[in-house]
Amino acid sequence: MLPAPEDQVAIADLLARYCLTLDLDDVAGWVGLFVEDGSYQAYGRSFDGHEGLRAMMAAAPGGLHLGGSPVIEMLSADEARTSRNLLFVSRADGVSRSAVYTDELVRTADGWRIRRCRCRFITAAGLADRPER
Repeated sequence: MLPAPEDQVAIADLLARYCLTLDLDDVAGWVGLFVEDGSYQAYGRSFDGHEGLRAMMAAAPGGLHLGGSPVIEMLSADEARTSRNLLFVSRADGVSRSAVYTDELVRTADGWRIRRCRCRFITAAGLADRPER
């Protein structure tokens, strides 16, 4: 099912904010894009709930997050799945990593929020939980 135009705009805005809040080191803003029991999965680990998300961000490297336009699949009027690509450039050393994100989103009283975000890195062998060294 295709999203309604207003959902397309709102979901694209949510995912743009995902990148921008990370780039600006706005941890509270980034965590606020997730539902209370939301999760972020990367490096073979799951960081769950707002506390787990904050802890993950405390240890994450800073940098530039360039997100591609999401492909949106509506699962119901209040749930969606998205796929998007992302290029991360480390602030510390300029090394870049490319990834594909899959997200499960839910409509809340505050608008669309992330229920689950999974990051898989693009490697020579295909998508993987860890980037190549």
